[in-house]
Amino acid sequence: MPLDPRSQTDPVTASAVRAGFQPRLLGREIHYFDSIDSTNKFLRQAAARGAPEGTVVLAEEQTAGRGRLNRTWESLPGVGIHLSLLLRPPAPAGPLYLYTFLPAVAAARALRAVSGLPVFIQWPNDVMLRGRKLAGVLSEARSSQGQLREIIVGVGMNVNHTPADLPASLRETATSLAMASGRTFSRAAVVRAYLGEMDRGYEALRQKRGGEVLEAWKRLCPSHLGKPVRVQGGSAGTVRGCTRGVDEDGALLVEREDGGLERIAFGEVRRVRAL
Repeated sequence: MPLDPRSQTDPVTASAVRAGFQPRLLGREIHYFDSIDSTNKFLRQAAARGAPEGTVVLAEEQTAGRGRLNRTWESLPGVGIHLSLLLRPPAPAGPLYLYTFLPAVAAARALRAVSGLPVFIQWPNDVMLRGRKLAGVLSEARSSQGQLREIIVGVGMNVNHTPADLPASLRETATSLAMASGRTFSRAAVVRAYLGEMDRGYEALRQKRGGEVLEAWKRLCPSHLGKPVRVQGGSAGTVRGCTRGVDEDGALLVEREDGGLERIAFGEVRRVRAL
């Protein structure tokens, strides 16, 4: 399939990302593909062969991208960002859920910085803009003999999509920076901003300052506390109630309509007051 012409005018190649960018750890090694089945899959295989920590994989198009809850992530060429990166946290790695929260914090901060738009997080790591999904995160950890060995973080961001670029099924629930602002953005600039934010946050985790990441997540995720929600897909089925924060494992606490407290370890928040 020929690449979308927008891929040529707004490249997200390794050389485009490196222009004016001095990586500390993340992005020292960048692999770029015009088309690939999955950046996470490629990086998982590269990690098994000894790829260095901080390796980044970028693709113009994914043919089998995945999101949370084993969903397909639409990965069109020319308009979005499809990126995976490799972390090898030192032992003890600290709370694993922070490696789910951190990429969302980094994405929200980067997208805010580039666009000036009010980007927020919806538990646990959906990146939202005015009540619609703007970016998604998938973190996959590998352990050996009870020890965390590596984490592969995948992120997909909607940058220059038009409504026609979105599947009909997503046009009421998804958005892009361009759709929200009426202008286009440099995807390479978004990638550079994201890697910079990830680098800073990861350094905090490596230095055992996970509280900084958690507090940043709480500030960017106001819906985690005191908001009416409906959570679907968890072990408890559909849960309706009011959010009461997160526990020590990052699970969402929801006070049910009958007054009981439900701990949601996984699932998807379906209804939150628009931000």
